[in-house]
Amino acid sequence: MFKKGLAVGLAAVMTASVALGGCSSNSGSPAGGSTPATETKQETAKAPAAEEKETAGEAEGAGTEPVGDLVEFRLVSPYDTNTSMLEAAQGFVDELAEKSGGTMKGTIYAAGVMGGEQETLEAVQMGEIEMTVMGTYPIVTLAPQYGFFDAPFVFRDKDHYFHAWEGALGDGVREIFAGNSIHTVGLMGRGYRHITSNDPINSVDDLKGMKMRMGQSTPFINAFTEIGAVVVPISLTELFTSLQMGVVSASEGPFDQIYSYKLYEVQDQLALSGHLYATSLWLTNSSFYESLSGEQKEIFDACAEKWLAEGTKLSDQAEEELLQTLKDEGMQVTEPDAEAIRQKALPAISKMFETDWTVTSMEEIEKY
Repeated sequence: MFKKGLAVGLAAVMTASVALGGCSSNSGSPAGGSTPATETKQETAKAPAAEEKETAGEAEGAGTEPVGDLVEFRLVSPYDTNTSMLEAAQGFVDELAEKSGGTMKGTIYAAGVMGGEQETLEAVQMGEIEMTVMGTYPIVTLAPQYGFFDAPFVFRDKDHYFHAWEGALGDGVREIFAGNSIHTVGLMGRGYRHITSNDPINSVDDLKGMKMRMGQSTPFINAFTEIGAVVVPISLTELFTSLQMGVVSASEGPFDQIYSYKLYEVQDQLALSGHLYATSLWLTNSSFYESLSGEQKEIFDACAEKWLAEGTKLSDQAEEELLQTLKDEGMQVTEPDAEAIRQKALPAISKMFETDWTVTSMEEIEKY
């Protein structure tokens, strides 16, 4: 069933002459959203025609000795090209073509033109798609016992998150992915999630009794309920109207979500809680990666390492720019004690380590 759908998707893309890869020019980008991973506004991507891409690809490889046999692959993402994730992915594809002398050519299909995260992940597992760039949906789906990598208040900050990912806990996820025909290329940062509200939030006590919109993520619901907020599950598409009508008086999310959904038009308070540092997974089909020669793998890995780091820097820069934009739109920014808020939520989070995330404990994570 999926193979038919994938073929139709490819045909539609080819017919429309939307070749979203090769050497299209990069565009400025806000960082993508995070948990739940499917909650990202998607727009139709635009890119140069396929002929232009091939010409540019040939130029990139000029002057570099060809490495191995020709390898062509599709990099598919449910996220829009105007994100740090896809800007970094484009840089990766371009440099890979250059460093391999034009023998490793990737074509990017973004903005969900090949399906959402579930369809894309399944296609990568089956080898129908060679590579994907997405959020942390694969962890929640394939390695739910490591779902704390997609939960609020677990990690103190960005560095804490990456230390855990690069250690034994991240190894556990990578091992499960490998058992599901997925090679983990790496992880890049996407930015923090914060709280918007009608009334200013200066301390954890200000959250008590506040009606807050939440998605369907159990860790989020449990944590904010523990803090004292009144959690109301509402779909992201209904968030603006719900705030406008007073169904809820607060929400949480990354800066790009706050901006793209124009929440500044119905809320004027922004509390920098940083309760989750969001990330993006870069994955390939295992058989595809193993089919590369030793030298091709070295080039692939080196380019990926560089652009994962660059993507994280792009996300950091986009956060700074979006925060200023939200201020310019009239939002008043407060900086409550984020650690105090986290400590208030920890009983609910610790309980999930006992029931759902039994591979580790909050005490072990605190040591990273």
